[in-house]
Amino acid sequence: MNNVPSLNVLLQDVDPKSVRPMDVAFAQFIQELDESCEALSPAAYLLSQTLGKGNVCLDFNKHPGLSSAQLDELFIAVSKSAIVCVLSESQEMQDDVKLPLVLHGKRLYLQRYWLYEKTLHQSMKEKMKSMPWPEQGQSQIIKTLFPLDNDDTDWQAVAACVAANKQFSVITGGPGTGKTTTVIRLLAILIHQYQAHFNRPPIIKLAAPTGKAAMRLTESINGAKNDLSVSESIKQHIPGQASTLHRLLSRNRRGEFKYNRHNPLHLDVLIVDEASMVDLPLMSKLMSALPKHGQIILLGDKDQLASVEAGSVLADICDSEIQHGYSAQNAALIKSLSGEDLTKADLEPEGALLRDHICQLRKSYRFDDDSGIGFLARAANGGDYLRWKKTAQKGFEDLNLINLTQDAFEQFIKLAGREYRSYLQLIDKTGTSDELALAIYSAFSQFQVLCALREGALGVAGLNGSIEQALAQNQLIDVNSQWYLGRPVMIMENDYGLNLYNGDIGIILPQADVGGVVRAKVAFIGSDGAVRWIQPSRLPKHETVFAMTVHKSQGSEFNHCALVLPDYRASVVTKELIYTGITRAKKQLTLIGRESVIQSGLKSKVQRFSGLRDRLWHQDSLTTTPQSPSEHGDTQPEQISLF
Repeated sequence: MNNVPSLNVLLQDVDPKSVRPMDVAFAQFIQELDESCEALSPAAYLLSQTLGKGNVCLDFNKHPGLSSAQLDELFIAVSKSAIVCVLSESQEMQDDVKLPLVLHGKRLYLQRYWLYEKTLHQSMKEKMKSMPWPEQGQSQIIKTLFPLDNDDTDWQAVAACVAANKQFSVITGGPGTGKTTTVIRLLAILIHQYQAHFNRPPIIKLAAPTGKAAMRLTESINGAKNDLSVSESIKQHIPGQASTLHRLLSRNRRGEFKYNRHNPLHLDVLIVDEASMVDLPLMSKLMSALPKHGQIILLGDKDQLASVEAGSVLADICDSEIQHGYSAQNAALIKSLSGEDLTKADLEPEGALLRDHICQLRKSYRFDDDSGIGFLARAANGGDYLRWKKTAQKGFEDLNLINLTQDAFEQFIKLAGREYRSYLQLIDKTGTSDELALAIYSAFSQFQVLCALREGALGVAGLNGSIEQALAQNQLIDVNSQWYLGRPVMIMENDYGLNLYNGDIGIILPQADVGGVVRAKVAFIGSDGAVRWIQPSRLPKHETVFAMTVHKSQGSEFNHCALVLPDYRASVVTKELIYTGITRAKKQLTLIGRESVIQSGLKSKVQRFSGLRDRLWHQDSLTTTPQSPSEHGDTQPEQISLF
């Protein structure tokens, strides 16, 4: 232990304000379980601290702040503890092991997080199978829905071929690349296949991590359904309602998910939108709850911010920032079904089986050559500050880039006040019908202020306060009342009894009761578009949401988005955060920040530690290529069964 700092030494070297009491308490608790191993206390503290930052494990190869010698000695000392289950990289363990810590290779886990990662990996491996569809029959409907364009590869057609023929697949792409368009056509293909081969339509479920994302998915699917070039018998089986993942899995009276490995979901096909927001525990439980025959298609932007909670699951699954190609067999299937002929650059003769289950959409239909938002998003995603500067100097009409000064900030608050005025002016103090509530909610959702921080003048708390003052000065709201009319609130914790979930947004509006008395209630819009009215006093933990963090904005889009960056180089400002904030804007982006903060942010990237990527892309690597689904013939493989 000569090179290993004690817990007290670790705490001496950090700002006391940054020390979480729970990390210290956890370290002390773990140390008490094995007092003979002095290394447990600092290791447990670092593990708890890194979990709080969204990591899944403590990596003894990479943890910042300690030297290689310190990490090596800490690793050796911890591996000798009686409360640590020690496994080599190639080893697994049984689910009934009770030791609280797991040391897998050079990664230290809390046992439950190790089990989440192991379970997810195992569930995915079980789904690395082809569907039984023969090529004949598929090709006709695919070519009808995706007419061949010989000029460029139609990656939407490629994605549909991949996802239709795999039990597990991922369709990833930036904003406007057509993920939802691809999926609704994919659903038509799957319905056609089920009707042709099983004489019944598939049971399809649509889900997303938040109520807002589920509502957007519902709107997108319903909006695109009528434009499909398929028969009414197919259209009528496309679901028109998405739910949250929590609602899909359901809770029993003990607070556990009702659906799991022993009680699987009753479905054939599951579409999960905004998959980048799904954390490791939830994704592990979701995959475990799938029936043996069920297909799952994940949609999302792998380059967005990872989930608020532990893990960066979608980025790990996609091996983010590394471009993989398809096997020759998969490329041949794509050619046969769609006519799309992939280039050598799109092929990878050998590698992990997972490479044949992922498709990245590459063409944005939202941002054209006149879109500054598109150019700025690509610069942010690439971490390219020079490209950012060139974009900023071109004077795009959809960009309003402001250098942060005190005067500029005051003008920005006035701008936010003007933008929010439109929905507040719709409020009728004599009462609110459901139709008016929907109109008010729609008007509110046209503009949103986003920020990187929670605290400070440029964080959620400060910005909400400044915007409230500006609106009050213009007599648009009455801040003397906690439940003032027009106050937008975001739910901060799940309440299963009220069917409210973290991230749901409601607006306080006047509603007349049966006796004609007008009272303030909170209007929430469900994923089905229906208005739900809740008494303000019944709300779970919540906060005002004129401004929200970029993290909380995921799954949402706004015609006009305003991104506020801090006035100093904060570790939270990364290229992923800037990219995610920019791409929430559909038509207009206002960004206020200092050049030095933007430049340092574009050089910084989110790096979350887990073992999932290694498991999927290295442990599962193949020396041979996978079997083509056409080799199954017309027979129905064992994994496909009727209920």
